[in-house]
Amino acid sequence: MKNIKKILKFTILTAILLFFIYLAFKDIDFKLLLVELQKTNYIYAIIGTLIGTFLGSYIRALRWRYLLNPLKENVKMSSLFPFVMIGYMMMNALIPRGGEVARPVLTAQKESISRASAFGTIVVERIFDMLSMFLVFGFCLFFFREKISEAFYPYNIEMISLWSSIIILLFVLVIVFMLLNLDKTEQIVESLTQKILPERFQSKIHKIFISLINGFLFIKYPRYYFKIFLTTALIWISYAVSTYLTFFAFDIKLGFLDANLILVLMSFAMTLPLPGNSAGSYYLFVKTALVSIYGINPETAIGYAIVSHLLGFLGIMVSGFYYSIKENYKFSTGMSEFEN
Repeated sequence: MKNIKKILKFTILTAILLFFIYLAFKDIDFKLLLVELQKTNYIYAIIGTLIGTFLGSYIRALRWRYLLNPLKENVKMSSLFPFVMIGYMMMNALIPRGGEVARPVLTAQKESISRASAFGTIVVERIFDMLSMFLVFGFCLFFFREKISEAFYPYNIEMISLWSSIIILLFVLVIVFMLLNLDKTEQIVESLTQKILPERFQSKIHKIFISLINGFLFIKYPRYYFKIFLTTALIWISYAVSTYLTFFAFDIKLGFLDANLILVLMSFAMTLPLPGNSAGSYYLFVKTALVSIYGINPETAIGYAIVSHLLGFLGIMVSGFYYSIKENYKFSTGMSEFEN
């Protein structure tokens, strides 16, 4: 039964991936695309990839260190950076969202901290990433509202981002309230689970609750606030610089603000947990934005999407594979953790 579910899930995700790829390439002249790829200046694209993939990941590991400090102070960057790269490889390439399990599992094993608590910090990371994405998107809306609406009609991207931001903020406020009233909250959760759920599920729900709460423990340590917000901003800036530099590879004459908008749409595309680093949705979103918002020809737009995506994918795979060997990470362990 479990194997059937796996096969069905993989089939559905692959079908969605192929559908997005079809939409992205259906009006492309492949001869012109080949010409576009031949004249591309790959030096800019490679430099952009190095900044986005490696510098951005190092800063992400640094931010993660601040989130982990309430659990264990000053975890070495020589441990965290490899785990980030392994997580990216698992999440973006092998198992959709698998890296969000691989990272805390590796950290818990090596640093002797709670696996559930380490996982809670990953939840916090995703919240910061989503909030920064929606914040930048809201800023871009002041300049590109009509063009964005036209490009993604009939989907109201503006309202989707607004409601998503509100939901995330409400979630954060609830967590803060729970932290400030931890004993009482835990009693309420235990009482509710005992009344509603069978006994075999009660401990699991309690574990999930504790993991989320422990991930937010940084809230009790104001000395980490500035460092966490600064590294969050630097992560976004490194990705935006990477996006901007790749414009030069295709002689796309757009500015840094435009790179931020394209990065937002890339980020939207990457939230879909599809195999192959969400290739299909990435190609479609980037191409649609460059063609419909900026009037870039389709072959240049899809060429930009292919090169930026594949170079990032290659960087993640090579570094992730290298560190998985160095850290003696067993993929069978990661697979079983993910499935459970």
